[in-house]
Amino acid sequence: MRYRWHTGSLAWLAHRITGIILSLYLVAHIYVLSHLKDPAEYNKLMELMKNPLLKIGELILFAIVLKHVFAGIRITLLEMGVSTKYHKSMAYIGAVFAFLIWIVGAFYFLREVF
Repeated sequence: MRYRWHTGSLAWLAHRITGIILSLYLVAHIYVLSHLKDPAEYNKLMELMKNPLLKIGELILFAIVLKHVFAGIRITLLEMGVSTKYHKSMAYIGAVFAFLIWIVGAFYFLREVF
């Protein structure tokens, strides 16, 4: 028997994966920030954050956050009683909104680099 991937199952999987990634990122972020007690180390890290490769990493993180947020909104609407016949269109609409917001955010993130 072969499983068919549908929009709902892909949205569910993407929401779980982005949640795991964000949880791991949060732990790493708190760890790094808790070890920045020296002002010189902090300034060194801030200079490192201006690296274009790290800016691209921030853009990827921003995309993951947006995907997770809009998937969460979709799930919340379904839990509140919105008919499941709209789940596919809600997934597509959420993806479009996430992409549009990401484009605006990318302009903001990258204008500091270039």
